[in-house]
Amino acid sequence: MITSPLSTARRGWPRALWVLCGATFIIQTGYGTILPLLPIYAERRGFSLPWIGAMAALYALASFVGQWVLGNRSDVLGRRLLLMLGAAITAIATALFVLRVPAPFYLGFRILQGIGAAAFLPAANALVGDLVSDARRGSAYGFLSSASMAGFALGPLVGGILSSWWGLSAPFVLGAVFAGLAMFGIMRGLPSGRTEEVHSTEREAPISGSLYRVLWPLFVVNFGWTGLIGMYDTVWSLYMRFLGASNLVVGLSFTCFAIPLLLSNFVGGRLANARARRNALIFGGSLLNAGTVFLYIASRSVWLSIVVSIVEAISMSLIGPALQAQLMNAIPQQMRGTVQGRFQAVGTLGSLVMAIASGLLMIHSIRDPFWAGAGLLVLTTVVFGLTGLRAPEPRL
Repeated sequence: MITSPLSTARRGWPRALWVLCGATFIIQTGYGTILPLLPIYAERRGFSLPWIGAMAALYALASFVGQWVLGNRSDVLGRRLLLMLGAAITAIATALFVLRVPAPFYLGFRILQGIGAAAFLPAANALVGDLVSDARRGSAYGFLSSASMAGFALGPLVGGILSSWWGLSAPFVLGAVFAGLAMFGIMRGLPSGRTEEVHSTEREAPISGSLYRVLWPLFVVNFGWTGLIGMYDTVWSLYMRFLGASNLVVGLSFTCFAIPLLLSNFVGGRLANARARRNALIFGGSLLNAGTVFLYIASRSVWLSIVVSIVEAISMSLIGPALQAQLMNAIPQQMRGTVQGRFQAVGTLGSLVMAIASGLLMIHSIRDPFWAGAGLLVLTTVVFGLTGLRAPEPRL
């Protein structure tokens, strides 16, 4: 009998992993309810377009600084505490948006949201490394990514319905409630204490020279790959409108990307369980991803671009689980939060750089940001290919 990737992934997972994925789905759904509406909401609260851009930049900057600093705290204080803290800050910051205050206050609320995400994400990724052995980490990271993408697919739909029925403040109320529920689920579902369940066959060890040679190529490719998020956040909706898409089709394009990524993450995760093929998955997936970005430049059709985005989702499913599994394979347990924080921060920096660059480039042409994004990803992939594929396996 042939079993599906999902059914295989379900067997034998630690309970804490289910709790973590459930909390990630809930908090991402809440975030997704407000994300498409933030520019409209900010505009109605008195923001000009430059201030709306500043809001996005400050979120990314707060996330970068927070990830760099707070990742280490999960090693010292425990994953559970940082996950709860991240969800709590997110809930408070999202609820504050409901207040009618002068426009600059919303910049502070957005900074708080960035800090909440910075506390949550590194701890979540480090906890997966703690809970699951290397032989199944690819599937575990695919599962976590799918939980996040499920929330991303559902959240905008829920937010759109709520805003239509009860106004633009309603999605922020629900987003705050969801973040609070995620915090409660983590508090009840994860064990307390500084050290969570760790796979017993893995030994703790100090950072070595061979470990450094494994790590830095992964950081480089993450900078280029995650940089695309900043580009898409800035330009995608405008690009779709440039091709002639209606508002409905613009929203549909997000769903058409999220659902294939959700499903293909299970397959990409299973492929990444084999340590020997992880670097090849990262390299091949990154080249395929860059190719799809070039196709957006050539496309003159809304629906062709949406089809290309489905292929891009599949390419990303090859990269993400393999990248995380390879990183965690190289990190001793007592440093996973620290390294995850810095790894996530480097990706956020790439996203911030590309968001700023895309905003400047699209003044000349809506296609120019895609040239920049594809070029950056090709460059970082080539660097990874010349270094990461030849790096020795770490010995922990």
